[in-house]
Amino acid sequence: MLSKTFFLFLLQLIFISMFAQKSNTENRFDGYIVYSDGTKKEGILEVEDASLPWSFQENVKYFDKSLLSAGRVKREQKINCVPGEIIEYGFDNRKFTYVSYYIKSADEDNILKSTYSKIKGDKNTDFFAEVFRNGKISLLKFYIPPVISEEDYDNEVKMKELTEKSKTTFDILITREGEKPKSIDDINIKSFFKDCPYIVEKFNNGKYKIKPGKSLKAIFKSEKMPGEKLQDSATEILTDYETKCNG
Repeated sequence: MLSKTFFLFLLQLIFISMFAQKSNTENRFDGYIVYSDGTKKEGILEVEDASLPWSFQENVKYFDKSLLSAGRVKREQKINCVPGEIIEYGFDNRKFTYVSYYIKSADEDNILKSTYSKIKGDKNTDFFAEVFRNGKISLLKFYIPPVISEEDYDNEVKMKELTEKSKTTFDILITREGEKPKSIDDINIKSFFKDCPYIVEKFNNGKYKIKPGKSLKAIFKSEKMPGEKLQDSATEILTDYETKCNG
């Protein structure tokens, strides 16, 4: 007959196993990946923690659906979705695409400066970003991954603070078909939209939140990163492009 202590130990193991399985389920999605050669595969996508918006930008894993029927999926059975080798992945109605994005350290000017000032080998610039407006010109969201210590992970209040900040302080990237995504702060509005005189004229007349000679981020310089305001400004311009210039 099992001792009471051993019985409690078994219950604890079962609880931990059930919790881990639940967590895995919440962080897994039925989706697809696209390799750089255009090959597309359908299967299961897995992120470390779906509650953290930046989790979908790196360390994404993929494995075949058939492995689920065999029980626990082993680490070596999962494929790391390396940005660049994988150029796109998606699930439900969400789509993520490969981007090169330079994240500057906190003690540098303009943390959102793009890859132009990147020193080769300085740090990782390969990520995924979520496409939230798709078309001839597309808009993407990029969440700045925070620096998190082991202590932070164990601090519920701190993690909630970092998560909420990330949700409201993301950057917006813009891209045309056949071009690499760039931070919208790095484009020249008149040059980028030269095929749409309506936007250029409206821009020159100061009808957008972004004004001639100023970047979108300069408009919101009182905030560390613009987030929703930047998204609204970019969306307004793109809506005009799609409705006025046959975008």
